Amino acid sequence: MLASTHGVGISGSNARLVSVQIHRTKGARIHTSGISWTALKHSLARIYAAFESCGLPRPTGAITLHVGPEMHHTSTAHLDLPIAISLLCSMGKVPIERCNQSLFIGELALDGTISLASQTPPIGRLKSMASGPVNSRLLNQPLQDIRNVYTPHLSNPAWEDHAPVDCVNRKSTDLVELLASLNGHKRLPIFRATNNWNQRIRWNQSKASEFESIRLNEQHRLALVVAAAGKHHTLIIGSPGTGKSMMARCIHELIPTLKEEQASQLRNWSISRGEAMALTEVPPFRAPHSQTSAAGLLGTWSKQGFVAGECSLANGGVLALDEFPEFNRSCIESLRTPMERQLIQIGRMSGTVDLPFQSLVVATANPCPCGYFQDRQRKCACTVGGINRYLRRITGPISSRFQIHLETNIPDNSNHEKAPNRTSWLHSLALARSTVMAVREKLKSSSSGNWPWKGESTAALQAHVRLHRCSERKIQSIKSVAHTHALITNMNPLNAAIKTEIDLADVAFACQLQIFDRTNWWESGQSSSWRTFPPDETNAYSQ
Repeated sequence: MLASTHGVGISGSNARLVSVQIHRTKGARIHTSGISWTALKHSLARIYAAFESCGLPRPTGAITLHVGPEMHHTSTAHLDLPIAISLLCSMGKVPIERCNQSLFIGELALDGTISLASQTPPIGRLKSMASGPVNSRLLNQPLQDIRNVYTPHLSNPAWEDHAPVDCVNRKSTDLVELLASLNGHKRLPIFRATNNWNQRIRWNQSKASEFESIRLNEQHRLALVVAAAGKHHTLIIGSPGTGKSMMARCIHELIPTLKEEQASQLRNWSISRGEAMALTEVPPFRAPHSQTSAAGLLGTWSKQGFVAGECSLANGGVLALDEFPEFNRSCIESLRTPMERQLIQIGRMSGTVDLPFQSLVVATANPCPCGYFQDRQRKCACTVGGINRYLRRITGPISSRFQIHLETNIPDNSNHEKAPNRTSWLHSLALARSTVMAVREKLKSSSSGNWPWKGESTAALQAHVRLHRCSERKIQSIKSVAHTHALITNMNPLNAAIKTEIDLADVAFACQLQIFDRTNWWESGQSSSWRTFPPDETNAYSQ
């Protein structure tokens, strides 16, 4: 006798509707197709124990099980319920027409209790998972034939938008009650899915803000706002203890919150890594260790399918690469295409996956191995060759992918006790975040993308290009940073004049944030007069 029903198959971060078919005839053997024999053996052990606990007979004869379409299932506990119902249907315990029009998801306990497996995606997320680049073939089977969904838990109304109009979601937590409902002896409760997005982790503004507490000059604060507003990748170079990592976290505080689709996508990608990422509107902040491999950074393939990397899990947030020159050469160079095209492409013989890369890369680095090159308060103990080898890890093609270069120094101790000037809007996190969100909205519109340039601004840019022999990529970076600076300046509440052109100040701001273009940056650090301390400062430091 042939019995068929529907379930959900999972392979890594992929999930799709599958058909569970069982054919039972005379004999004493078990054949399987679509899932491994080891997985079926564990599932049948739980099913047979649940049958005995519920007073149901054990199936006899030769059994052939097929789960199609075939895929590499990493977890089969969620297929316990459809397999058990198919077995009961082949034994005549359940009407065949009820099985063919139903979808079953659940893990069977030994006492017949139905629960949701830990790796099972909620039914409501099937539609959102299908919209992702990895799960484009999720809903490969038509849903028009499904009239009932039996599962112990639903969590998102998106399923109701994709399911047939007359499809009913029924809550089933016990095998005996489910059989009574399928035979028409009992009515299971019908419930509507709740939206988990309403219970998401929200961004808490009451917490202490690092953007407001960090000690930076107005130029550096404005650079952080420009980087967050224009999504400009930022490279921060400075001595240890000058606040480089804290500046990366400040940029993270300025980024707008995630939307439901982005958060669901990140949660889906985290499943492939075995992580349980909570549903939150807070943008991700990923800070991988410098010993992370290129596969761990960009993602890779396994037997179960795609495994997300740190770049994917930072989508919509900040990817902080602390001690950037300490990363492997393959990791550093592999970021070229993702940073420029905002796309991660992973190709293998089994297929190719294209993933969006919408994260903001903030890399921090010391200027030398000891960290005190270009520092006038502490002497650098590195040799010229050591500094060259260290800085050569940040190659020209990689440094050109960073639109903003910032240089930090140890603040003057004489001014340490002075209170910073907090009258500027740059010292308010709420005002800075609102400015960032407003600028991002303007950058999306086509009207703000073609601001005219003043004659003096064009002449200044051309002079900078001739002096430093800038590439076309560097020219576009300067133009985009100048455009973002112009939009932010327009929103400054202290600026009474509204401008519609990119002036000289915008170009000067963008050009000065390219420290590798300045020829005196390396020469001044090697100068003996630069690295010689006055007697009073040396004595004060030695004490």
